[in-house]
This record gives sequence, C-alpha cells and structure tokens, in this order.
Amino acid sequence: MRIEDEIQQKDFKDDHRRMVVNLLFTNNWLNQQFIPFFKQFGLTLQQHNVLSIVRGQHPKPVCFGEVQERMVDRNSNVTRLVDKLIEKGYVTRDICQANRRMIEVRLTAKGTELLQQIDEQMPAFFERFHNLTQDEAVLVSKLLDKLRG
Repeated sequence: MRIEDEIQQKDFKDDHRRMVVNLLFTNNWLNQQFIPFFKQFGLTLQQHNVLSIVRGQHPKPVCFGEVQERMVDRNSNVTRLVDKLIEKGYVTRDICQANRRMIEVRLTAKGTELLQQIDEQMPAFFERFHNLTQDEAVLVSKLLDKLRG
C-alpha cells in the first residue's frame, strides 16, 4: 500500500519528504513484525541483537564497548540488556584479565540453544518479506546504504 494511503495524506511537498516519512513508517512496521516474533522466545529485539553479536565472537568474549558499537539501535543501554540476559542465563559477564577496566560478555550453552531455536524459525518468519524479489531487496539495501552515506 502507498504511504499516502497508509497515513491518509493526500500528497507530500516533495519526494524526499515522502521518502523520509515512508522510511519512518516502514521502520515502525518492521518493529511491529519483529516484536512478537522475539517475544515468543522471551526476548526483545535489542536483546536478540546483543546475543547475535556475542555469538559472532563465540567462543571468544566480547567487550561491552564493542557490543555498543555493533548494535543496530545504538541508543540501547547495553548494561541493562546484558543484565537481563544474565538473569535469563543466556550470557555471562566477567572482568577482562588482560585489562581489568574492561568487561567481557560470553554466550552460555543456554544462550546458544536459544539462538538455535530462533534460527530454525527465522526462514519462515522472513517469508513475509519475500514480496520483494532478491534483486529488489539488494537494490533497497544499497539505496539505504547510500542514504546513510
């Protein structure tokens, strides 16, 4: 559906404003798709992002600063997110032996198991985005990269 129809706006002053409103609306729509998917696993989108970052380094630990740098939502409170994941038993937090000022995060076996469960359901979840062809998906991604500079 066209953005004009979605938000019941007749037109925009220019195409760039239309694009920005469309991006903001689509971001919210995407969040509405992801929130219930991760909720079934007892996670938020941001918690899943942290787990994915930590898994990418597994079995090596990841420092808090690196997690923050790699987050999709860089305004997230990494300390709070990691604390919640520790409570759930998905990660551990330790002081770095080489640099005692740094905190390291490691994935637990329970965290690995949860991510495997999520991975099994991801392909079915992502089917809802296949109304774009692969070429269109690549083009959209390239245009978004270009927009961010």
